[in-house]
Amino acid sequence: MKQSVGLYQEQSLRLAMTQELKQAITLLQYSTLEMVDFLKEQSLENPLMDLKIPTTQRELASSRVQRLKPKKIGTTTSQTFSIENFSKHGESLQQYIEQQLVDSPLSQEERQLAKRVIQYMDPNGYIQEEPSTIAEQLKRPIETIEDLLNNIKQLEPAGIGAGSLQECLLLQLRRQPNRNEMAEAILENDFTLFAEKAWKILAKKYSISLKEIQAIHDEIVKLNPRPGNKYETTERPKYIIPDLVVQKHQNQFIVSLNEEIIPQVHINKQYEAALKSKNELESYLQEKLQQCQWIVKSMEHRKYTLVKVMEEILLAQQSFFFNGPSFLKPLTLKDVAIRLDIHESTVSRATKEKYVQTPYGLFELKYFFSQGLSGQYEEETSTKQVQQLVDELIKKENKQKPLSDQQLTNILQKQYHINISRRTVAKYRDLLNIPSSSMRKRYD
Repeated sequence: MKQSVGLYQEQSLRLAMTQELKQAITLLQYSTLEMVDFLKEQSLENPLMDLKIPTTQRELASSRVQRLKPKKIGTTTSQTFSIENFSKHGESLQQYIEQQLVDSPLSQEERQLAKRVIQYMDPNGYIQEEPSTIAEQLKRPIETIEDLLNNIKQLEPAGIGAGSLQECLLLQLRRQPNRNEMAEAILENDFTLFAEKAWKILAKKYSISLKEIQAIHDEIVKLNPRPGNKYETTERPKYIIPDLVVQKHQNQFIVSLNEEIIPQVHINKQYEAALKSKNELESYLQEKLQQCQWIVKSMEHRKYTLVKVMEEILLAQQSFFFNGPSFLKPLTLKDVAIRLDIHESTVSRATKEKYVQTPYGLFELKYFFSQGLSGQYEEETSTKQVQQLVDELIKKENKQKPLSDQQLTNILQKQYHINISRRTVAKYRDLLNIPSSSMRKRYD
């Protein structure tokens, strides 16, 4: 059987990803600080590019400031953003301990070794590395390391240098002016039973009442499980920059860009004359001019897309903006993409690491998106709203008879007409870091 060989012409439609399109997509997904870094690089390579960076951006960039992860902070509604947008910054835990070592009875050599030992301390104040491992790595006798660890545990704040949560709490209890020996004994000998709230077993073992154990529990929860956490780490302060602002004006909300942080890109006027003349630089400058024009166009596209996406979020989440976070409705990236007639991935890029200042604080755009559950009057209820309901129900419960997951499920189904399973309620409770009903029970 012979095979025929020939030339065939076939017509097909294919989208070519040009360099300019890639650049527009990249700029859209950049955070403001990442965009500034990108533009700086481009301006160094392109003599036609005249870049003007706002003062706020220059100050933040000089400090190598990074964005925080999504978190609601601040309550300001003006473009003079709250100082709460800053994270803590000050003396580090290691610095604070080193200052105390100066006044300690240790010798100069011991102080220098102690400074090396505290480098094993994590941000919470724990040294979880085994003394034998530290001794081996620092090439010192294990007895020397153990003595230094004991000295460090006597320093402030109480609890630092501990190897575990149990030891951390014990170190703090032993510093109390009126020591509770029963509390110390329970933590030292039966920490697991105490943590699991096996209080009836402990009450029988120590011949005390459940009410007395409840009092011990209340004393212990006042201790700090992370004593080093109030001190700054080696990182610099971080700041969240709102890309967008939503403000109320005459009973309606208006979306605006935070123009104060957006860099301005223009074509350098000094090279315009060279572009009009015929010389050896013409082709080079024409190429750089085209690059600059595409950057300007990409930045305008970025601005337009951010505003349009935020306006759609505003329309979909009007109940949130008028009434507060508990009225957040289900919304998906696909919903916004359909309304704007753009691809879902474009919405995803536009909301990545972008923040909006609202009357209720600062939120990442991703915050406004969540799946829904079947709710009252055939409307949907967002998962965030259900989590808030679970949180509120638990806060109002009788602490002597806390609500079980099944009871919470029944309330949500009967009183709020939300179709939800017990397993989902348990998952939401875990996400909220709320312990089970048996762990929440009080014996007052």
